[in-house]
Amino acid sequence: RLGETMKNINLFSSHLFVKNVGTEEQKQDLKNQILSAKDNNVGYIPSGNKKCWRSSAKYEMDWLEKEVLILTRAAIDYYKDIDPDYKKIKDEKITMATWTNVNDPKSKNVVHAHKEFSFVGLYYIDAEGTGDLIFHNPINLLSDCNPKSPFVRTVSYPPKNGNLLLWPAWVPHEVEINNSDRYRINMAFDIFLGEMG
Repeated sequence: RLGETMKNINLFSSHLFVKNVGTEEQKQDLKNQILSAKDNNVGYIPSGNKKCWRSSAKYEMDWLEKEVLILTRAAIDYYKDIDPDYKKIKDEKITMATWTNVNDPKSKNVVHAHKEFSFVGLYYIDAEGTGDLIFHNPINLLSDCNPKSPFVRTVSYPPKNGNLLLWPAWVPHEVEINNSDRYRINMAFDIFLGEMG
């Protein structure tokens, strides 16, 4: 606990914002749309992750896109409260790119970041028990920081169906091997403040 003569200045900070969204019917409908797109290879995007079907297919999911915007606005407001320089950024239009990930058993997503964007989001449709999402402090990607320094360890998040996640896009992350006997199915979002491209 800080005494009266000490103060805490936030140097750098990143947070994971989590909200549970979607009814069982909405999640099942989105899952059915995704599996139909996969069966017909609609919108296929080549991926560097083996055994991962990635697609830019469009789905009927206005309810989910609305929730992504609500969570993004909340994150923007939060960071404007704690980051003096972030307060100066104009409250621009939020645009997003979406894609689907369907990971086979024994597949994984390697460590990466989305640094050209502001935030990245993930919505778990059918993912419980298929491998945790792992976050890395970018300063310690090589695991060469002193282990007794704060915030040098990885942080794991176990997927829960219906969870919508959002975090700053510069945070490196990966997904553990899917050791289940079923697909890991999610929607991902790159979020940009302003107009993309």
